[in-house]
Amino acid sequence: MMVGVSIIPMAFSNFCGSPVAGDEVIWQDIVVGSVTLMVIVGCNLWGKGQVKLYCLLIGIFVGWGVALCITPFDPVQYRMIGEVPVFAIPFKGLSQFRLAFDWSLALPFLVISICGSLKSFGNLLAAQKITRPDLEKPDMKPIAGGLMADGLSTAMAGLIGAVAVDTSSSNVGLAAATRAVSRWIGVCMGVMYILAGCFPVVATAIALVPSPIMGAAVIFAICFMILTGIKEMLSEPLDQRNIAIAGISISFGLSTGFVPELFAQLPSFLQPLFSNPLAATTILGIIFYQIFHIDVNLAAWLKKDR
Repeated sequence: MMVGVSIIPMAFSNFCGSPVAGDEVIWQDIVVGSVTLMVIVGCNLWGKGQVKLYCLLIGIFVGWGVALCITPFDPVQYRMIGEVPVFAIPFKGLSQFRLAFDWSLALPFLVISICGSLKSFGNLLAAQKITRPDLEKPDMKPIAGGLMADGLSTAMAGLIGAVAVDTSSSNVGLAAATRAVSRWIGVCMGVMYILAGCFPVVATAIALVPSPIMGAAVIFAICFMILTGIKEMLSEPLDQRNIAIAGISISFGLSTGFVPELFAQLPSFLQPLFSNPLAATTILGIIFYQIFHIDVNLAAWLKKDR
């Protein structure tokens, strides 16, 4: 659930045209985002077969068409497509393989790694619930494999000078919406991403998709992420302990989005833990679970000792 909540600010900022503080929200961006969202939802609810499966793609193209009709045309943006090469190898020489290590970044990287792993764990758990709804308890073996793959790919990206990779919350929500959960989709998309890395013109064209359209697509995916999390949480019996653990953790997690200026005053090494609702909720949930179950754990330990 908190995976979806954590990307709400980004989604709605894009939906409104990526405004920053002081920027004016123009009505054209709201119209483009709204039309895109309505088309996506309509195709998903009432479409059948290929229309339902490709609801997101249909909404993007319809929204892009509306954007071209009502938003001011910027020829400079579209001229970029002609300025980039059609094919290029993403390799700038051996200089990009230089290794360096700064001990002052060790602690921040450790904290960020924990937060990233917690996010990936949430995504993998949600994906498993979508693909295998009959499971009574999570199957940790494939989730552990997913975390290992995520960590290994991030380490390899660092070694070759690339940006870090991560699991996609919005794509998990999209899979829930379309029920397209075949692993071959992931394999095909991986191959397509590799090929796209060698065709800068494709990446440039994707980057030109108006931000309200991308915001609408993410909002559509978020609703499935949040509701899937709530459904999973309510599938377990909620006694007084669990209510306290979940309630306090979620409250603190949501507060990082509502009043981020309060958490900006924390020491720098703690700020990554409270940088978004997902990290804060997960970490506090783990801590509170151990605290509120201390009597149960102690009784079990004493019983085992006897």
